[in-house]
Formats: sequence, C-alpha cells, structure tokens
Amino acid sequence: LTRRGRQPGGKESAPGPGRGGGLKALPRAPWYPSGAMKLKLPQDKRANIESIEASVVDSPSTYAISRRRSGANEVEEALLDTMSESASLLPRPALDTPGRPRSRSRTPYDDSPTPPITYEAFKAMIGASANLMATSMGTGMLALPIAVYYSGAVTGTVLIIAMAILSDISLVFLVKAAKQSNTTNLQELGRYYYGHQGELIVNVSLVALLLCASLSVLIAIADLLTPIWQHALKTENYDHWYCQYWFVMLLCVAIIYPISIPNNLSPLKWSSSGAVLSIFLVFIFMGIRFCQHGVAKDSKIDLFVDSPIATLALPIQGLAYASQFNVVGLYTELGEHKRHINTVIHCSMAFTCFVYACFGLLGYLYFGQATGKYSMILDGFHNDKLMLVAGAMISLTNILKMPLIILPFRHTVNLILTGKEEFGLAISSLETIILLAVIYVLARLVGDLALGLELSGPTVGVFVCFILPAMLCYKADKEKWRNRGLSTYLGEEHFSRTQITALVVGLLGVLMGMASVVGLVFQQTE
Repeated sequence: LTRRGRQPGGKESAPGPGRGGGLKALPRAPWYPSGAMKLKLPQDKRANIESIEASVVDSPSTYAISRRRSGANEVEEALLDTMSESASLLPRPALDTPGRPRSRSRTPYDDSPTPPITYEAFKAMIGASANLMATSMGTGMLALPIAVYYSGAVTGTVLIIAMAILSDISLVFLVKAAKQSNTTNLQELGRYYYGHQGELIVNVSLVALLLCASLSVLIAIADLLTPIWQHALKTENYDHWYCQYWFVMLLCVAIIYPISIPNNLSPLKWSSSGAVLSIFLVFIFMGIRFCQHGVAKDSKIDLFVDSPIATLALPIQGLAYASQFNVVGLYTELGEHKRHINTVIHCSMAFTCFVYACFGLLGYLYFGQATGKYSMILDGFHNDKLMLVAGAMISLTNILKMPLIILPFRHTVNLILTGKEEFGLAISSLETIILLAVIYVLARLVGDLALGLELSGPTVGVFVCFILPAMLCYKADKEKWRNRGLSTYLGEEHFSRTQITALVVGLLGVLMGMASVVGLVFQQTE
C-alpha cells in the first residue's frame, strides 16, 4: 500500500493494487509538508545510503526537533549573557555563592603572549639594557676579585652567579609591583602598598644607598684618574695644585655636572652604551694579562674558605648588581614596548653575570693571596700602561654612571622636601650643583672606597636590593588575587608561588645582611 501524495512535479501518485481498484487517496496530514519524503515499496527503485541520509535530514520530525533545540539554546545563551552582565556590576568579594575557582596553574599576572620584537622595540630594548647594565657595572666590578679571595675560587664564582639570579628576580618583582599599581617609582610603590610609612622607609633607604654609592663612585674615579693625570702632565714635581688629588676630584665633578641635569634617562642611552663597552674592554684587558701571566705560582689558591670572613663577599657581590632604584623608571620610559621589560632584565643580568664571574675569578687567580691587599684590583698593576688605559676606561664608565645615580638621588630628595619629583631645567641645575657639592665634601672627608662599601653593603644595600622588592611584590600579588575574587574562594591564608618566592628572597636578604655584619665583626677582632 502507498499513501497517495503529490510528487515534486505536481503529479499524483498512482493508486496501489487492491480490491475494487485500490484505496482512495487519503487526505494529507496538516503537518505533512509539500514535497516531503515518501516511503517507497521494496519493488521500486532500491534506495541507497545517500537518499536515506537526505530523507532523514528533510523529515518533519528531525526538522521540528532541531528547531526546538536551537530555540532552547538561544534562550539559554541569552539568559547566561544577562546573568554575566548583571554579575559584572557587583563587587566580586561580596558574592554569596562562590563559583568554581580559577586553575591555580595560571599565574595571577598578565599571561597574554609577548608581542613580536619589531625594529623600534629592539632599539628601545637596547637602550634600556645599556642603561640597566651601566647602572650595575662600575666600581663594584673592581672589588669582585677580593670578594672571591674572601670566599674561595669555587664558592666566590658560585656566589656571583647566585647574586645575579637573585638580582634578576628582585628586578622582576619591582616591575610586577609597578605594573599592578600603575606607579612610576619606588616611592609611589611604597606609598601604594604600605602607606605613608612605607614611602618614608623607601625614601630614607634610597637616600642612604644613593649617597653611599655616589661617594664610592667619586672616590674610585679620583683614585684611578690621579696617577693617569699626573703621568699625562709629565712633570717631576707633583706638589703643584693642579696635580693634587682634590683637584682631580673637582675636575671629575665638573665633567659629571652637565650630563646629570636632565630629568629622564633617555638622553643617557648612548653614553650608557659607551660605559658598557668600556667595561667589556677592561674585561678583555684583564684576560690578556692573565693569558700572559697565568695563575700565580708562588701563592696558594683556595677553592673553598670555611672562615666567617667568607661572608664579607656577600655585600660586595650583591651591591655589584645594584640597579633596583632605576628599573621602575626604565620600565616606564619603555612606553609601548613595556611588554619586553623582562627580556631586557634577563639579558642585562646574564651579560653582567658573565663579565663579573670571569673578571673576579681571573683577578684572584692572577694575584693569589696578594689579592687581599687591593680593594680595587687595578691598584695591583704598577706602571702597567695597558691597565692604566683600563683604569681610564673604568673612570669613564663611572663618570657616565654618575647621572644614573644623581637623577634618582635628586628625585628622592625632592619628594622628601616638597612632595614633587621634578621641576624645571633651572631648578634642576641648581639642585644638581648643591648635591654634587655635598658629595664632593663628604668624599674628601671619607676618602676610602672600602669604608663606603662596608657601610652600605650589609644595611641599606641588602634592604633596597632584595628585601624591599620582595615586600612590594608580595603585597602586589596578594592584591592581584584579591581583585580577581580568588581570595574569597581560596582563603586569605592561600600562598601563590610568587608570594612564596618573595618570602624566600626576603629571608635570604635578611640572612645576607646578618652574615655580613658577623663577618665584619670577626674581621675587626681577628
């Protein structure tokens, strides 16, 4: 039997066989669409797989079910969109029904991929890296051989690498805190996370650190340039006023003054590149002399030192990487290329670590136990013209480095006295004169590079370089989790990996400061 119906061509199907000529055509059901599927008899044309699939898709039951499902999905999606828009208007911590917490494997910071490095980004990264390395490299490099002497060849080299890793982490900590708080300097970071007391602690610490750093750098410049200046004058009487130590130091201050006036670090990118190049050339000169001389044969080389004196290497090696007071400013000045700041930090610290580790080890192997006599290793090369050139290049590096110290020094003093960081060119010029005059007088009174390093190393140096970045990053990470509402779900006692790392770095900073003080006391009583 077949059901009579209309075919796509409009013709009626023939009645099937049966008594009385067959059955009449049955009325078409109201839901049965025109041109729909027909059920054919087996003796008709055999149906294949394609016709069966087409029939199922076009069948009225399938059509109705699909329409009902699509309508339900549209209603569900619209309802979910409305609920999400309403929920976004409410403060997350106030939600009464906690949802599913986000996966803990994801960091609470921005995880979007770093954009590709374009030519403009590459130029900005080179300038920022040069400024960061020029801030780190300088006088501290000359004291690394004696740091290796204190701790031993193997232990000292390992500590130089470890300090590079800790310094890299602390710089990243400061960048994360600045990114979270949208601040532009350490003072704003301290005020944002710890209030006015935090700002005061940061300002006092920075003033003490930058003052000790500027004194050490100026003393080192004068010590290195005085014999070179006297040698260049070719006079037998060094009692003339223009041959004296104080005049050489004053001449250095006059050279430093004009390049320390600008209120940003961008004009210093080429001078900073020259400073890094000169440091690298000094490293090459040390390698040449070591290849000619070899390891000290009449002196003992200690691979490890088990005396408390070994802790004296910690502040020297830690301060050698000190650039934490400038990294936030460099991050801000990168502008649209800020996303590449971590690459700048990693590359700068890796290059600095390589130069430091090789220079400290080669200097100690060259002099052996005699290394302990020279707080600046270049003092051991008497009448060596190549190393005189190296001393001149180190002095040039320190002269170009001084603006990287004077600029944050001036900004910090302005914030303490007036609450404002920058002023016009005329006021900046006057402030720079006053600061350099104070630094010159104090440097003449102190007159000893080792004293400046010993005062700043285990105290404000360790605090600014390691403890303070850990404190700021810990607070920033706590706020990041709280803003995303995850502290409501995981509890305030939850510690992320970033927070645990910050606690470890801060604890290591405290231990380094205490160990350095113990080493100084032991050295004085020995």
